[in-house]
Amino acid sequence: MSLSVYWGKVEVGRLERVAEHSRDYTFSYTNATRPISLSLPLERKSFDAQASRPFFEGLLPEDTVRDRLARQLKLAPGDSYGLLAAIGRDCAGALQVLESKRLSETPSVDWLSESALDELIRELPRHPLGIQAGEERMRLSLAGVQQKAVLVRDESGRFGRPLGGMPSSHILKPERTDGEYPGLAVNECFCMRLAERCGLPTAKVELSTIAERACLVVQRFDRDPTKIPIGRVHQEDLCQALGLTPYFKYQREDALRPSLAALAELLDEHSAAPGVDRLTGALAAMFNFIVGNADAHAKNISLLYTQEGIRLAPLYDVVSTEIYPELDRKLALAIGDELNPDAITSIHWSDLADDFSLNRRAFAGARRRLAERTATEARALADQARIEGWHEKSIDAILAVIEARVVRAVG
Repeated sequence: MSLSVYWGKVEVGRLERVAEHSRDYTFSYTNATRPISLSLPLERKSFDAQASRPFFEGLLPEDTVRDRLARQLKLAPGDSYGLLAAIGRDCAGALQVLESKRLSETPSVDWLSESALDELIRELPRHPLGIQAGEERMRLSLAGVQQKAVLVRDESGRFGRPLGGMPSSHILKPERTDGEYPGLAVNECFCMRLAERCGLPTAKVELSTIAERACLVVQRFDRDPTKIPIGRVHQEDLCQALGLTPYFKYQREDALRPSLAALAELLDEHSAAPGVDRLTGALAAMFNFIVGNADAHAKNISLLYTQEGIRLAPLYDVVSTEIYPELDRKLALAIGDELNPDAITSIHWSDLADDFSLNRRAFAGARRRLAERTATEARALADQARIEGWHEKSIDAILAVIEARVVRAVG
């Protein structure tokens, strides 16, 4: 059995198992007129297992979410081919991975009552992504390690489960109930809204109360809501673009990739607006530093395939990890050549400017403006959170981090 890879209604490639019971697979282009990844150039028509794995592994969930999902689907966690066959109908980006006969299924939505949505959120630890055992028509996948539901929302705000290849439109990330990382949903909402207020392209988020807990609702930036049904927009994360599996999403002291410099090189070579995207990428790295997000790794940075060409995708998954003492403080991607946030100096900011081919003096001015704006907007957003009723102590902790980091970011 082979799996077809569709971009829209066009089969652009196929996945084939290396052997009948092998977990390895190869990828070959068929009718493609554009590459599905910068790491899978169209000039090469076929790719062995080692070359194919980084992009397609990047479409699947990670760690415990993957383990639970595999167990539910009665598959081995390492059987990526089997997982893609089971849940590859609605991936990140524009692609669908499925048996070709599945394309004839009629997309639909199972609209959820308020109580059914509450139950879906409560059951996420047992049913990752909101997939119930035996649901053959709900075939979706989303990378990451955090518990989340992948749903469709209509103009009235009603949520539903996508069936038969219906593109999902929103991601729901509920507050954890195990006591770990308290205030995580509010934390991410605050950081994401703050980034937007500071003028950085950012995925749209809002807070809602579902199953009696805070739940972050994220509008997918890889979907086009102007189309009916909603359209898919292709994207890939930095690991996929560099040909790295998710295991290598964090930079190591002895490795050249992934890195912010590697991102800058890709933008310089492939972006439709390289100057704008390089500056945005550098400022995004600075913003993550200021809010204390040490988890801005290579899977939390993406490239978006727009009508004008490849662009740096909006910010997403921005969380102040600094407020949780149990988490590693080391930066996911180095600023300059430094992974220790306490060791960042003006030298490293100058190195960052060099990495992104920016004028050092001009970038110093941009850094100062962003730092000042972040501090001002953070206080204003905290006041707004109090008025709107979603302020909690995690926001106060983030404000303290910002106050300490702003000075370092400017210096």
